[in-house]
Amino acid sequence: MLADMSAFSPLIGPTQADSWPMARVMAGMSAVPVGHAIDLAFFFPDEDQERHDALVAETRRHLGGCLTAIEIGLRLGLEETPEIAAALAQWPHPVCWPTLCAQPTLLGPALLAHMRMRGGISLMLRQFGGPDGNPGGESEAESLFPADDPALGNALAALMLAEGRWLLTGADDQPMLPDLPAHFFSELLWTAAASLAAIVQRSGLIEPDAVVPLVEAAAERLLMRHDEAAGPIAAADRLVRQLGERADAPELMGAALGQRRFLLFAALAGRRLRMESGQAADILVTGPMAHVAALCRALGGSDADYRHLLLALRPVRPSLSDSAIVGEAMRYQELTVAQADAVVNALRAPAALRARLDHLRRIGG
Repeated sequence: MLADMSAFSPLIGPTQADSWPMARVMAGMSAVPVGHAIDLAFFFPDEDQERHDALVAETRRHLGGCLTAIEIGLRLGLEETPEIAAALAQWPHPVCWPTLCAQPTLLGPALLAHMRMRGGISLMLRQFGGPDGNPGGESEAESLFPADDPALGNALAALMLAEGRWLLTGADDQPMLPDLPAHFFSELLWTAAASLAAIVQRSGLIEPDAVVPLVEAAAERLLMRHDEAAGPIAAADRLVRQLGERADAPELMGAALGQRRFLLFAALAGRRLRMESGQAADILVTGPMAHVAALCRALGGSDADYRHLLLALRPVRPSLSDSAIVGEAMRYQELTVAQADAVVNALRAPAALRARLDHLRRIGG
C-alpha cells in the first residue's frame, strides 16, 4: 500500500488524458505506428486498467444514446432550410453514431471517461436492483430527511427520476436524454454538427460554403437550450446542498451506500472532501484501488466500511473476488489517515496539471 500511495503514483486517475489503451505503449514512442501501438496495448494490456464487456456496453449505450438524441435535435433545427432538409432526408436513420464508431478519434478522452463513469453507475444500479433488504418501503436514507420538508422531497424525487432514465435499456443508438455537463454536451454537439455538415456538403444540393453557418446556428440554438441541471449528478449535488449541515451526519453516507444511491454517496463524499462529486464517482468506478482506499479512509471509513464499499463496487470491478477483497482490506488496515489525506489533497489539483505531471513522470521513468 505504501508504494501505491507514494508521491510519484499516477494522480489523474480515471479522467486521465492518457488513459486510452495505447497510451502506455505510445508514451515516448511517437515513431510507433498507431495501429501497431493499439495492437500492442490490447495484446499486452496494463493490468491496472480493468476492462469488461458489461461496462463497455453501458458506456457505448450512454455515448451513442446521447449523441443520437443531439442529432435528432439538430435535424429538427435544420428543417427550416429546405436544401439541408432535403439532403438529410436521404439519410433518414441516425448517422452520427456510425460516424463516431468509424472515426473514434473524434471522441476526447475526458468525455469518454465521463461516459464510462455514467455507464458504471448505471451498471451498479441495474445489477443491484433495489435497496438492501427493503424493496419498495421507506429507505433508511429517506427516513433521515424531514418528512415535512417538500424541497428535500422534491430534490430526492428528482434524483430518483434522473437515475431511472440512466437505467432504461436499448441499443447503442437508442436516444437518451443528453443530461451532460455543459462542456461535455458542447463537445458532443459539435461532433454531431460536423457529422451532419459533412453529409450535407457531399449531397450537392447546397453550396458547401453555405452549410457550416447554418449548421452552426442550429447547434448554437440547441446549446442555449441545454439544461445541465437535469442530470442525476446535478440532482445529487442539489440534494446535498439543500441538506446543508445535515449532510455531514455520519450515518447518512452509510445509508446512501446501503440504499445503492451511488451518486448521492459521491455527492456527500465530494462535499466532505472538497472535490467535485463527478470526480468522486470517477474514483469509485474506474480509479486505482489506492485512490478508492484513500477516499474511504479520508472520509473516516472503518475497515468494515471499506469492505462494504468494495462489495458495492463489484459490478464495475470484476477483479474484486472474495480473495481480492481480503487482500485489499488487509492493505487498507495499513493506510493511515495522514497518507489518505495526502493522496486526496493531490487529487484536488486541476485535472490538466495532474495529467501533464503524470505524463512527464511516465515518459521520464
